[in-house]
This record gives sequence, structure tokens and C-alpha cells, in this order.
Amino acid sequence: MNPPKDLAVIYGSVKFYLLGTLFLLLLGACKPDAQDQSQDSSVPPTNVSLPSVEEDFAEERFKWGFIEPSGRLVIPDFYDEVRAFQEGLAVVRQKGRWGYINKRGKTLIPTQFRGAWSFSNGMARVLTFDEKMGFINAKGDFVIPADWEEVTDFQENRARIRLKDRFGFINKAGQVVVEPIYSAATPFKDGVACVQYTGKYGLIDTTGKFLLQVDVDRIYHPSDGLARIKKAGKFGFIDLEGKTRLQPEYLAATDFHNGLAAVVTNDAYGLVDQAGAWILPAEYDQLFYGGEGRWIASKEGKFGAVDRNGQFVIPCQYDEMYGFSSGLSFYYSSGEDMWGIIDSTGRKITQPRFPLVWPFQENLARAVVQGGIGYINRKGAIVIPPAHLEVREFSEQRAAVQVYRR
Repeated sequence: MNPPKDLAVIYGSVKFYLLGTLFLLLLGACKPDAQDQSQDSSVPPTNVSLPSVEEDFAEERFKWGFIEPSGRLVIPDFYDEVRAFQEGLAVVRQKGRWGYINKRGKTLIPTQFRGAWSFSNGMARVLTFDEKMGFINAKGDFVIPADWEEVTDFQENRARIRLKDRFGFINKAGQVVVEPIYSAATPFKDGVACVQYTGKYGLIDTTGKFLLQVDVDRIYHPSDGLARIKKAGKFGFIDLEGKTRLQPEYLAATDFHNGLAAVVTNDAYGLVDQAGAWILPAEYDQLFYGGEGRWIASKEGKFGAVDRNGQFVIPCQYDEMYGFSSGLSFYYSSGEDMWGIIDSTGRKITQPRFPLVWPFQENLARAVVQGGIGYINRKGAIVIPPAHLEVREFSEQRAAVQVYRR
């Protein structure tokens, strides 16, 4: 059902609404995964009747469902909140309880949890109403009991646990394989986790064995064989044996990607290789890895793209640019106050004609068009016109939509 005409004012100011929503979502994303916001440090009077924890969530007036790439609503709008499909299942909420449905909309795991997260490698993390976390399988059976105050999703067969103020790791059998002795720890990536122990930072393997331990202010995951470090307020790089490869002399630095890293010196960005040689001189206002072998650079307020050889494939001529996804990016023109599509060689796919856009997922991108938010294809053609209050990106051929009904 299409939104009524009196909602035109919403779409007329959709950019402000969307930016405000994004801001609120980012604020929420900065909070711990399972934080209980219903609790207060003060003790309430005994004669006050407090609502149950599951009533923390208000029932939504306009419900959520899912569409397929044709735009057809294939899962009816029954839910107060939903998450994207992963491994054929989506997390859904009805009032204050979360469960899981399949791609046909059938409830496979009833809404029974206080919190739930997407499936990964056949397991999903859940939070019970006893404030404990564990993991379930696709049948809803606990494969790791809900015994943990805090646990993250599995990455590389390890999930980080917290015991009081210390961190460790469990395996998929629920066994503690790295004792919770660290005051800080990151998830594993490429077989390595960054940890802090007895005041020093280091890298451990999946058994908890130290690969190196160094006296620095911070260490980051290795990338391209080098780990970024921060010491005395400056950034540099070490190898996996702890040897300094680039001295900590940069005001800021990114990780290496395809042999290059962006660094800041004299308040300007440039690109260096792993030997510290300048591939792109430090004379840019912004510089970040845009994916697919492209670095997005900004100079004097104009954006372009550089390849791995430091050559500009897109000159600095646009007022803003996205990173690349599936060979495409978006560029912004302040003159038209619109976005257009560009490919990784700099060829314009469309002129700037979209007030707001999101990255491509499964060859479709959300875009503000006349009448609201719809979906465009890689050529910029509208393939799903606006029909819902809010829409999200496609995942596994399904996209969540909030449906207006009178």
C-alpha cells in the first residue's frame, strides 16, 4: 500500500530525517551489545510496580516485513523490528521478544529471547531474560549454554568472553581455550588477536600464545604483514617479529592495503609503501582506502581516486565520493546538490540526480527519488519505486521494509 499524500512533507525533507536517523543509529551502535538500559543505580521504592523487562520495547504502529528484488512483499509486515537475513534466517522482534524466521516468513525459532543476533557458521548468539548469553543452532537448541555475562560472535572459531573485568576466548564447544586474563582484547582476524596484558600490548594466536609483546600505547591488527602501533602519540609499523619497519613518526596512519598505507605528516595526508617511500606526496586533506584497489583522496575540497601505483584514475574534481563496491562508487555535485554513479575507471554511469544514496548490495542500491526511497540498479534506473515508510539494503535476496497501513 502506498503512503498517503499527507506524507509528502516527510519525503520532501527526507534528507534531514535520514541523516537524523543515521545519527541516532550510530549513537546506539556505540553502546555495548547487550546493555540493560532499564536498570538504574538507585534502588526504587518497594511500593512501585516496575514494568517487566520485555516491556522496554514499545509496539510499533507500522510493522516490518521483507520484499524480494522484484519489489513484491513476500514476508508480511508482522514485526516491530527486524534484522537482515544471514544463512537463511532473520532476527525479528515482536514487542520485547526476539526470534528467527526463514525466507518464506515461517517462524523457526519463536520470539523468546531478550536479545538475538544474526547466524554465522550455523550458530547465533542470544541473550536470555536472566541476563546471560549463549549460542543456539538453527533449531533453537542451545549448543553453548547461556552462562556468560558477555560474549561476542564467533570469528575464526573463537568468541571473546568477559569475566568481571578480564577478557578471554572460548571455542565452538563452549570450552575456554584462552583464559580471561587480559584487560583488553579484540576479536581474532587472520589468526591473531590484539591484547593488553600487564600494561603491555601484544598479539596472541588462537591458543593464547604470545606472538609478540611490545611497550606501546596501542597495537592494531596486522594487515599486509605489518601491525600499526601508536607510541608517544605518533604512529608507525612493526612486523610480526616485533621489529620496527616504519618508525612511529606519523601524526596519523591507516593500515596497509595492497602494500600502501595513508599517513599524516605536516598536517597533510600521503601514501607510503612498506619501505616508507612516498608513493603519493603528503599534500592531501583526506585520504582513505576506498576498496577494490582504490584510495579516495581529497585536495582543496575536491575528491578523486588513486590506484595502487599512486596514479590518479579519477582526478580530484568531485565534492564528495563514496568507496567502491562491485566496481561502482557515488560522486556528489554541490552545484546540483545531487549524487551520481561512477565506475572505478572514472566513467560516469549517471549524471548527478539522486538527493541521497547508499552503497550497492546485491547489485541494488537505495536512493532517494521522487516520492521517497526506492532501489536503483547499476545503470541508475529505478527498479523498485518508493512504496514504504523505510527500506533497508538487500541481503540474501530479501530487504526489510516498514509498511504503511491506515
